[in-house]
Amino acid sequence: MSTSTDTGQRRRRVRLTPVDAIQVRATGSRAAEGPVTLGQLNTMQWLRPDDDHIAAVLRVELPVPDGRSVADVVETAAVLVARHESLRTTYVRGEDPRQVVSATGEFTLHVCSLGEGAWGPRDRTAVAVRLLAWLQERRDTAATTLRMAVATDEHGVVIACVAGFSHMAVDFGSIEVLKREFAGMLAHPDRRQVGEPRHQPLDQAELEATPVERRRTRAANDYVRELARRQPRYLLALPGTRPSGESLAVELSSPAAAMAVRQVAARTRSSRSSVVLAATCAVLARRTGYRELVFPSLSSNRFERHLVDFVGSLAQGNLVAVEVGDRGFDALVKHTWAAVLEASRHARYDGVERAASDERTQHERGMHFLYDPLFNSLVPESWSGVTAGVRHRPEEITAALRQTELRGRPVPHNGTPLRFGLNEVDGRVRLDLWSSDTGLVPRAEMESLLLAVERLLVGAAAGDLDASRTREATGLEPITRTPDWVLVDSCWVDLVEVQHLLDEALAPATARVFGSVDGRDLVAYLTATDAVRTPEQAHARCLAALPDRLNVLTPRHYVLCPTAPADPADPAAWPAPLISGTGR
Repeated sequence: MSTSTDTGQRRRRVRLTPVDAIQVRATGSRAAEGPVTLGQLNTMQWLRPDDDHIAAVLRVELPVPDGRSVADVVETAAVLVARHESLRTTYVRGEDPRQVVSATGEFTLHVCSLGEGAWGPRDRTAVAVRLLAWLQERRDTAATTLRMAVATDEHGVVIACVAGFSHMAVDFGSIEVLKREFAGMLAHPDRRQVGEPRHQPLDQAELEATPVERRRTRAANDYVRELARRQPRYLLALPGTRPSGESLAVELSSPAAAMAVRQVAARTRSSRSSVVLAATCAVLARRTGYRELVFPSLSSNRFERHLVDFVGSLAQGNLVAVEVGDRGFDALVKHTWAAVLEASRHARYDGVERAASDERTQHERGMHFLYDPLFNSLVPESWSGVTAGVRHRPEEITAALRQTELRGRPVPHNGTPLRFGLNEVDGRVRLDLWSSDTGLVPRAEMESLLLAVERLLVGAAAGDLDASRTREATGLEPITRTPDWVLVDSCWVDLVEVQHLLDEALAPATARVFGSVDGRDLVAYLTATDAVRTPEQAHARCLAALPDRLNVLTPRHYVLCPTAPADPADPAAWPAPLISGTGR
């Protein structure tokens, strides 16, 4: 139970010795139950009770001012549990899902000792990293909403504090609220009071049931359904790749990019996260050949005043449509920010209704969606004038490029082959790129994309770039594809892989797929069998075999014939069909 880490001029070994497990109890103002919120329902959709999902528990470091005791932490944490009902809530699943708020909440605070030695603030990061790992290693099936752990020096002073929150109870926006309140109450004991009543998840569920909010929810579902009809199956389809099973994250850490982002944000009056996203979209458009990118993202849904300090699950996945086209970079930044705001405006929807709608859309389009966000910003920011008047000389930014770092690390398997995460824009841009499978997105490709984002940002720092110079600034070439690759229904499709799908799904029938026949895209000719006598049956079998094939759509049209010709690769040689259709 130890790790080595650099701390200033020395190297210290963090050893944690469990010394106590304190049961913390707190009583709130009410016990009640009611329907779940849309955010809770959304989380419930992907977080099953027996699911060991990477995001089932959100583990974070909580800020602790110097010189605080375990008793200070206990008192402060108890106020948080009394103040925020989500930290005292359990959930009932089923046809009528419910949230049940208990009057009293209880959780365990684990206390670990660092032992003898001069431990202080400069050790906090190293201790917190080890404490987070320690908390994750301890399995506690009884703790469903909150667990905490502190590490103390030999005098009982808290050096670091960490917590694990159920994702059903909080999202990352909620965690920022909890961090702020936790630090404030630790620093000021007079603030350790529950205070005035807050807007709670039960209140949010009641609000969402009103006619006005129901109309808003329906509009959000309509918006998502429309974009789902244009969403590609997978944005970065690389020819010649095969699954290998290794998951990897590479982080770009770039002070030069942070300087550049501040200048572009000031010039365009856009948020810094939108500047990074615009650069990411420009890089992906250059590499993939897409003029429009439609992709999953996340919205915090904290736009109304009563939700600013709300602690509960609000964030929901949304779809963002960014039309890169021939826009210059400044115009792309402004368009991207507007696209993000529009998507966020439609990001509170009924998860059950969306799931049913997505099922229909996937059946009609012959594909399966990837739901994990392509881009997830953990930077809580909107345009506020913070970057106004920022000026960095070009030579300053160029010199800062020497401090750019790329760091790789293994990560748990996640559901999407490609995911960007923006973690910081102050001082340096920290942009993560996750690959769920380096056989599909190799490390060299990941590093190439991240450095292209940095190059584009630095290139745009001094002034706007037109579309041609934007593409040039990325330093990337488009993906080279053979004639076996075709663009169908907003998706790059590998005809060789589609043929493999037909061979597996329709056996023992003879089947051949063609990119285009008589103006129709992705046409499959096949022999009728006892198992497959209609286009509907053929389509159902192809859909069932589709999930793990990223570069494949099912045929858009099925032509069932009595026999196969001598040369099945010639569409004109197939005999008159028995029946044909889309199978939809």
